[in-house]
Formats: sequence, structure tokens, C-alpha cells
Amino acid sequence: MADSLDLESRIRRLEDIEAIKQLKDRYFLSGNLGKWDEAADCFTDTAYARYGPIIECKGKKAINEFLSTNPERMVIHHKHSHAIDITSDATAKGICNWQVMLGKSGQAYWAAGIQEDEYVKVNGQWKMQKLVLTFHFLTEYEQGWVKQRMTQIK
Repeated sequence: MADSLDLESRIRRLEDIEAIKQLKDRYFLSGNLGKWDEAADCFTDTAYARYGPIIECKGKKAINEFLSTNPERMVIHHKHSHAIDITSDATAKGICNWQVMLGKSGQAYWAAGIQEDEYVKVNGQWKMQKLVLTFHFLTEYEQGWVKQRMTQIK
């Protein structure tokens, strides 16, 4: 009997990890498609998001407002190496590498960094409670990312 309970808990853990990965993929894909309401729906109502050193949003409504108020911004997100730690039946933490190609007012940029998240299960569904985005670099496309990144890691 103990083995079956252990197997059930291991399967539940794997299902939770997959659900969180799907949530994060939905968030990035919604952003890529400019579906800001859908991106914001990946958060709890009381979520906190920090996009780099300047932009802080408190609450799902503020996150949606930040995401949707800049219609000329074009973003293509790529998520890599998503590591998830289930901390309880209803909480988890995650970290992933990200890279974006973005454009604003006709100027193209490269950016990359890490994103640290906290997740909670609400009514049986995983949501982001906290998102903290840290930049490794943000540079104009024509300058390339190598020069800027090399100056940061020396």
C-alpha cells in the first residue's frame, strides 16, 4: 500500500510540474500573439510582477495594464531550461532562462535573462503569484548582444 501512495504522490508531482510548464508556455505564447488578457489570466488576482529593475506591478489588473498599454511593442519570447520545485500541494517555485526579440517604435532589440516565479494552485489550477524578471542584457539589435554581455561578465 505504501508503494502505491508513493507512486500516486510522484505522479501528482509530475502532473503539477507539467501543468506549471503549460501555464508558463501559455503566458509566453499569449505575449507573442499580443493576447494580453490571456497572458494576465496566468496570474492570481493578487500577483506581483517585476519586469527588470524599473517596472513593478501589483495585482493582475496592473499586470494586464502594463502588458497591454504599449500596442506598438512587438515581442517574441523564448523560454529555456525551466526548473520547477513543488514546495507543497498548492505552492511551487520556478526559474527559467528567457530570451526575447522585441521592437518598439521601429527599433529592434535583443534581451535575455532569468525569470523567477512563485506559483499557487487556485481552485485546482496553477497560477503565477510572483514573477521577477532579471536582465542579463538589453541591447539594440544592430549592436549585437555579445559586446554588452561581455562588459557585464568581466
